[in-house]
Amino acid sequence: MPRLIILARDRSSRQVYISGRMTTIGRNQNNSLVVDRDRVSRKHAMIDWDGARYSIVDIGSRNGTFLNGMRIMQHDLRNGDTITIGDCDLRFLSDVQIAADRSLRLITMPGSLADLQGMPVPA
Repeated sequence: MPRLIILARDRSSRQVYISGRMTTIGRNQNNSLVVDRDRVSRKHAMIDWDGARYSIVDIGSRNGTFLNGMRIMQHDLRNGDTITIGDCDLRFLSDVQIAADRSLRLITMPGSLADLQGMPVPA
């Protein structure tokens, strides 16, 4: 199941699973994913599933939505992409073969997901 690993600049982190056709992201409590941070708009962005692929769409945010460091309005998502909204990074994971304990290590690890294949999990 696709998921996001959310890492705020204050080093707090959490993991959320994405379900349904549309996942809205923003400060407002009516969003699917509430990110209550100063630089996040009330209605900031959404992740859309069209049945074949996921995409990230900026929905008129004030500070913009970034994908792998580039400001975007809409873009298809790939496994391992980093979405930046305000001062939070959201790592998109669609690969069900990466275990939850390994996926949490992606928060601070640079490099590609291919680097994780066969990587031992620390005790």
